[in-house]
Amino acid sequence: MSESAPVSLWLDDPPTVGAVLVTHNGATWLPKVLASLSAMSHAPDVWRAVDVASADGSAELVRDSFGADRVVRAPRGTGFGDAVRLGLEAMPRTDWIWLLHDDSSVLPGTLSGLLDIATSAPDIAIVGPKIREWPSLRRLLEVGLTITGTGGRETGLEAGEPDAGQHDRPRTVLAVNTAGMLIRRDVWDELDGLDRQLPLYFDDIDIGWRAARAGYRTMTAPSAVIFHAEASTHGVRRAMSGDRPLWERRRAGLFVQLANTGRVMFVWQYVRLLCGSVIRVLGLLIAKDPEAAGDELLAVRSVYAHPLRLLRARKARLRTARRTNRAVGGLFAPAWLPYQHGFDAAREAFVAIVNPETIETVGRRSSLEHTPDHVEDLDEGPPLLQRRPWLVTIIALSVLSLVASRTLLGGIFGGGLSGGALLRAPDTAGGWWSLLIGGDRGVGFAADAWGPLFALPLAVVATPIWFRPDLVVTAVLIFAVPLAGVAAHRLGRRLSPHRGHRIVWALTYAAAVAAVGAVPQGRFGTVVALIVTPIVVNLGLQLAELPRWQTALRLGIWIALGAAFAPVLLPMALLGLALLWFLEGRWVSHQLVVAVLTPLVLLGPWLIDRAAVPWRWWWEAGRPLPGTESLLDIVAGRAGGLQAPWWLSVPVLVLAVVALVPRHTRASVSVAWRCGLIALAVALLGHVVSFEASAGRVDLAPWVAVPSVIWLAALATAALMAAPALQRIDRRVAIAALAAAAVMPLGVGGWWLAGGVDGPVDPSSDLAVPAFLADRPGLTLIITGSTTDGVTYRTVAGPGPFLGQEAFEPSASASKDVTEAVQHLLGRGTDADITTLAAAGVDAIYAPEVEAELARRIDSVPRLEQSGSDDPRSRVWTLSSEPTLRDGRVPAWRRVVAGGLVIVWVMAVLLTTPVRRRRADVVDAKEMAS
Repeated sequence: MSESAPVSLWLDDPPTVGAVLVTHNGATWLPKVLASLSAMSHAPDVWRAVDVASADGSAELVRDSFGADRVVRAPRGTGFGDAVRLGLEAMPRTDWIWLLHDDSSVLPGTLSGLLDIATSAPDIAIVGPKIREWPSLRRLLEVGLTITGTGGRETGLEAGEPDAGQHDRPRTVLAVNTAGMLIRRDVWDELDGLDRQLPLYFDDIDIGWRAARAGYRTMTAPSAVIFHAEASTHGVRRAMSGDRPLWERRRAGLFVQLANTGRVMFVWQYVRLLCGSVIRVLGLLIAKDPEAAGDELLAVRSVYAHPLRLLRARKARLRTARRTNRAVGGLFAPAWLPYQHGFDAAREAFVAIVNPETIETVGRRSSLEHTPDHVEDLDEGPPLLQRRPWLVTIIALSVLSLVASRTLLGGIFGGGLSGGALLRAPDTAGGWWSLLIGGDRGVGFAADAWGPLFALPLAVVATPIWFRPDLVVTAVLIFAVPLAGVAAHRLGRRLSPHRGHRIVWALTYAAAVAAVGAVPQGRFGTVVALIVTPIVVNLGLQLAELPRWQTALRLGIWIALGAAFAPVLLPMALLGLALLWFLEGRWVSHQLVVAVLTPLVLLGPWLIDRAAVPWRWWWEAGRPLPGTESLLDIVAGRAGGLQAPWWLSVPVLVLAVVALVPRHTRASVSVAWRCGLIALAVALLGHVVSFEASAGRVDLAPWVAVPSVIWLAALATAALMAAPALQRIDRRVAIAALAAAAVMPLGVGGWWLAGGVDGPVDPSSDLAVPAFLADRPGLTLIITGSTTDGVTYRTVAGPGPFLGQEAFEPSASASKDVTEAVQHLLGRGTDADITTLAAAGVDAIYAPEVEAELARRIDSVPRLEQSGSDDPRSRVWTLSSEPTLRDGRVPAWRRVVAGGLVIVWVMAVLLTTPVRRRRADVVDAKEMAS
């Protein structure tokens, strides 16, 4: 049967209609509502108004309009359905019942439009109007309703969608709003009206669902229009005792879904909604909406704590049901819709956590209403480079990064990057999760070390791309320079109001990250730490300007994040906070305590692994490769190894010295110099010390790139602070200073593009041992070095460690026994040494680029069998003894502590996100009625 609008044939024999208007503190809207009801072209035959204990004069308004004999008083707390029943009891029986709210006005033809649809077919039992928003009058609120599988109310409309006639075709729906609902009296009696368990919310969806299962249809009548203020939903109605709490809405949604779900799906829905509510509570806490999370818990408790009430409701619905839910399944929302809403909410929560200052509160009025009458044609305006110079700069920098990293692009399509200090990524994101809270870390030996904290952010970011965690590492390395530039420019906006100056300064910092050679050497920890450092400084300045505990907590989190990848950032940050305390004194004392304690707590036991062994905080994420810097490299902001020419940094040094001359900016310049000298002192300390990364490894010279780049960045900051003063001295001085400042970014940029990322890092496979050894069940002992310069060893399980596993070392007893056995092998090995290795789980020895004398000594050891190798420069020996296989599992208590540390991180992040406070709607009630 066609659902097009019918002709008004009912006018020859019009059905009787009884209207029930329910009021409760609606005096703000009632004058317009009553005026609209008196101007209808076809009016109801009978009127009754039911006032529910109004205290604002609503009862007097309806009494003056309808007469005292047509007004029924209801006690406080009476639900909408019960109020309608009181009105029906006080009026003659009619063919149809028209339900009205005190905050919804009608048009002259509203009732006629409803009757047009209501009388078009005998199976139509409920008809609802098209509802527009009051006061906008044009935005659609509802043209029919349905419910999602998670108990959510769904209109099928976009937020703020205007009425342009796109929904003007009458159609069958699951339900319509009680505001303006026209329902047959016999169907009302058959279904026993609105459910008393739903006094305010979801009563419309519930009766529509029950009507559909009873064999009736609910239709929309788009030609009938009402304007609804939704006063209860938006909290603009005057509240008083007896009113329903806000969590009642969610309780009603859960109740309707469980009360009407069929027998087959009931148990599934019962468990699903309970688990979903728990997840919803966690999501609301992440979104910093604790009040809504509390409402969710109260709603769940109210429904699930009264199972008998739910069973009685289900039994009552079975008495009127003639069709199954499957038969009316087309009326429900799509199954995927709740998850789409969940994704949108998660995205908003993520934005609130990462960039909370971008969160804006938008009222019900569209921003389009405030659009100026005259809008310039963008095509006639200034060019994009002039309007958004930094946007153009960062886009260009990203493109140049792709060009310079051309040798790394294969990692996007292959298995990721490795080489130098960089280990391969795990096969899945679960590899990083297992390093933190998993039972088997895949390193063979029982390990004493705690899981590396940098595995936590890597695991979180890689979880959405579970099977390609290598993309996280690849993206950070390829776009390291623009990422550092973005972080620096954000800090530059706080340091200088001059756009050109801060852009040059941000490019200088980005150039320093490129020039230090961290990317080609695979120094992933250095790259992340240098990206994080400007954020840490920015938050430190925010704390100095406006001390708040949330800012201090956020500062501590970012320090912990950077220190997880490059632990040397922690002592540097603590020294910086000490400088802040010295400069600001008691003004920030309490907040500084929070900022200091936060990273210490978040780094947890892993910090002990790095602090307990002298100087081990120089060991960054990845292989502990030695640094090769000279004093000149350090002063020039380099760290040795692959790098740009050192003399490109000389203009920055000169400008920083010149910046001390102007008196007007000397105070801020001196602060930048102090920070730089702290970083320089840490870099020089790293030049004279060494550290031991793991058992059997010789002392290593630290890689001092992080303090060296911070030293250079501090000098550039000094020049930035003095730039306005230098500009006022003389135009020629300003031009010379700008030219000198551009030397480093332009020079390093040219070197970077021409040479590209030329280093150990590449998309090739990172198998530590030949493939046939990786397939063996035991461990492989890898021996490197020579008999003259010294020999080092390490053990690997399978193909070798991935990023994060390098942090684990064998237990003291296992490493001691293996070390002694290796020493004996290089002298005069015996059967006992082979037995020791087999007991430790070793079943093969691999020597890449082996020395002839070293190979001869190992050949003489009994119970070692020579095996083939895929490289003539290497040798392989297998043990004749069966190895003792170990699963590498850690004690359960360590997993509990690690899991608790993850929870602490989550709680700390949640505490820094903006809190949503429940408030009245931004549109004033009087404005809505005007």
